[in-house]
Amino acid sequence: MKTKTIGKILIILIVVILILGGIFAYLYFGTDLLKSNEQLFFKYLGQLVDSENGFIDSKLTEYTNKKMTGKYEDSGQFSVNIDVTDVNEDMLATVNDFNVTYSGKVDNTARKNEQEISINYSDDVNFPVKYKYANETLGLQTEYVSAKYIGIENNNLKEFVEKFGITNTESIPDTIEFFTNDASQTITFTDEEEEQLKNTYQSVISGRLEGKEFTKAEDGDTTNYSVEMTNQEFMDIINAFLETLKNDQILLPKLEQSFKGYLDLVNQSSSEEITIQSIIQDMIDDLSSADVQEQNLVLTVSQTNRTLTGITISGAGDEAKLTKTNNQDTLSYRIEVTSSDEESQDSETIYFNASYQGLEQLSSVNENYEIGVNTITDGEEQNSTYTFNCTDTFNDSVNIEDYGEDEIEILNEYDSEQLATLLQAIVQRISEANASQMEEIGFTEYGNPMLYAFPITSIGLMTYNQTSNVVDDEPNNEMNESSSMSDIEMQQFNQMFATYEGSQRGVTIKSLLQTVASNNISATDDSRKVEVTGDFTMSKDDTEAPLDSVDNSSTYNVQLEYTEGVVSKIIITQE
Repeated sequence: MKTKTIGKILIILIVVILILGGIFAYLYFGTDLLKSNEQLFFKYLGQLVDSENGFIDSKLTEYTNKKMTGKYEDSGQFSVNIDVTDVNEDMLATVNDFNVTYSGKVDNTARKNEQEISINYSDDVNFPVKYKYANETLGLQTEYVSAKYIGIENNNLKEFVEKFGITNTESIPDTIEFFTNDASQTITFTDEEEEQLKNTYQSVISGRLEGKEFTKAEDGDTTNYSVEMTNQEFMDIINAFLETLKNDQILLPKLEQSFKGYLDLVNQSSSEEITIQSIIQDMIDDLSSADVQEQNLVLTVSQTNRTLTGITISGAGDEAKLTKTNNQDTLSYRIEVTSSDEESQDSETIYFNASYQGLEQLSSVNENYEIGVNTITDGEEQNSTYTFNCTDTFNDSVNIEDYGEDEIEILNEYDSEQLATLLQAIVQRISEANASQMEEIGFTEYGNPMLYAFPITSIGLMTYNQTSNVVDDEPNNEMNESSSMSDIEMQQFNQMFATYEGSQRGVTIKSLLQTVASNNISATDDSRKVEVTGDFTMSKDDTEAPLDSVDNSSTYNVQLEYTEGVVSKIIITQE
């Protein structure tokens, strides 16, 4: 009886141990309950290269591959919303009304692309352009210039640009690759490669964070694991990371393959061969010479539902954050960089959002991108937001016709003089169309909304109005008294001639003279007309350029003279 009792007890103990062991195993391997903050920090950091939970989502990779190699119909829109102070409200409203829409087809298998683009200034005023790439020729067509496409054959481009008087063509490739047709350029890893990469780079980081305190903080559904270090310690980690990457036999070949097209293009104009390895070495050299400030920063890894959702680096008023969310059928990414000054309360935030819908089915995918700039200076807030939305619908029946007979004028077939004449005529027609459309939308004083709508130029607007009050309501600030031009218009006007300043070949001089003649014909007042002196003479009233007097084989020097800040005379002398 006693023996049976002991046997039952032993069986119960074994069962209890097995149950507890299973629970322990589940808690350790299936949950985060029994792991330290340090273990969890590196667990989720390791998901960066994970095919399922990593930042590069497998469905996004699949979509990218399909878009690079397949056929699809597309449509999209670019728009802008700028909110800045000290800018004329009517002008700003016109800039924010500006947008670009497009629709077309892409056939990667046949290396063809066809798009109808509309530059929209208002609901009723637009500038339509057709784009087409076929027969290895890129063509543009607009009703304001010609019924035909004006195209450039994607071959012998060095020889083509020499017709414009450009002698240094080392940096210009003979061809430009518009289609990769190679899904292998997308970086993917096998399970073994993923595991090896995790182990390699986690050891690089963990070895340099040994003895650090790792903390944990809850933020709603998100858990953050953080570690604090000095700037120098962080730089040491980055340096060790790059040194390891420089000799990585898994990652390095994949990077070389992924950026092959870019490297081939760069190496056409480089005296030394540029490789991913040499680029990494340059980064290492830059780090070694960098001036590192003595301050601390915090590296944070965030997870939601046991999946990596964010990485943040913060310290001394600066923060860089990368996040990923995957809800239902929407995959989203956000990169945000913020810099602030505690004393002045000034700050600047730049962010980039990307989201994708339809990745599960991969039949029709919506892409949405947004770039934003927010600044606070002296208590005044200014914002610029740039949005691009597009939809790609895959369709194996997509077909793009070749250029028809007599449908395109190929500029490669023109000689230098013919090119100068044709391009000047094109510029003249576009200028006339632009002047008419700007008058129609009431934007004649500022050139064109595009000058302010795109990121680089509109950011310039934000800073420009702070220094010159270019669009202030006061007449003396808005207009130059003698030229009746706004400061922006003066810059645009002067740039039309400044590109020719210096030593130029004869064919370029012909283009300059045609530009002067065209400008003088269309000028609305005498202050906008330009005189030519030196070896060639053109008064402000001349409508014909003395092209026959120019020797194509000679070299000339071009000097500009200004009256009240505006180009008024061009002096051309043979060298």
